Amino acid sequence: MKYRWVSTLGRFEHADDLITFRGATVAIAGSAGPAIGNYISDQRFSGGSISAQITFTEVSPQSACEFILYYDPSTRGFVTAGLGGGGTMFSIRYFSGSWVNHFITGDRANLQPGKAYEVRVLLQGSRVTLTVDGVDVAASLLPFHLPSGQVGLWCLDTHDIRIQDFTVAAVPSKAFVIMQFTSPYNELYQDVVKPVCSAFQLEPMRADEAVGPGIILADIVKQINDSRVIIADVSPANPNVYYELGYAHALNKPTILIAEHETKLPFDVSPFRVLLYENTIRGKMQIDEGLRRHLQAVLSAWGGV
Repeated sequence: MKYRWVSTLGRFEHADDLITFRGATVAIAGSAGPAIGNYISDQRFSGGSISAQITFTEVSPQSACEFILYYDPSTRGFVTAGLGGGGTMFSIRYFSGSWVNHFITGDRANLQPGKAYEVRVLLQGSRVTLTVDGVDVAASLLPFHLPSGQVGLWCLDTHDIRIQDFTVAAVPSKAFVIMQFTSPYNELYQDVVKPVCSAFQLEPMRADEAVGPGIILADIVKQINDSRVIIADVSPANPNVYYELGYAHALNKPTILIAEHETKLPFDVSPFRVLLYENTIRGKMQIDEGLRRHLQAVLSAWGGV
């Protein structure tokens, strides 16, 4: 697949499915250092996988090549995962004026010149998994959420780096819906929440929709981890709802709270903004509008960076 690219930093060359970062030694703050490259594509991404074959022609103590999972052109901040970053073999990290290593591992002495590494990064909600040559080598939950953004490459080296068959396979993001599984909440889910989520290209999921064997609590935890946004109806005083909501808050998941009018909110929940609705046709129209506004705000914000 052909993508469009722009270099915001450094020198890159393109020939069919081969991208070459031209490494060099450059002057930085009065001393010599490796060239840095940022190469941004036109592909937007909020979940799915990014893959490519990465080859370092030579390896130095600074050699690195990472996929950019999200790039913010207004701040020039970005999130990366790949090879060599943070002084290690494998890294998941982000840049916002300075580098923050969110997860680094492996001995970079094992980084070999001339070897074609098959690298794949999978983003599911806040979970990032880095796979190299078919082996999962790093996995972590980001302490923030990523809006839909452009992807690309970040490179650092004094020598050339070759990137072959760069491929983006985006999948719909998920919205995990927390609520009691009885009427009228079932109707609210079917008539309002699901259509609104679909309008934002979100795949809604409730715990009762999971299929297959397994432990229910583990399934719920995975669904929350893998979701981009959480929608919780806190109308009834349901312990399961509050348990799942507390877990989502602990992960810093973007959470939209909804409740029927006259709901008496617990002390720990009352400070949060809550969308109130009436169980009427007019009330459903109001919650539809409010939910759309909140989803728009959540999906366009880069939280925590």
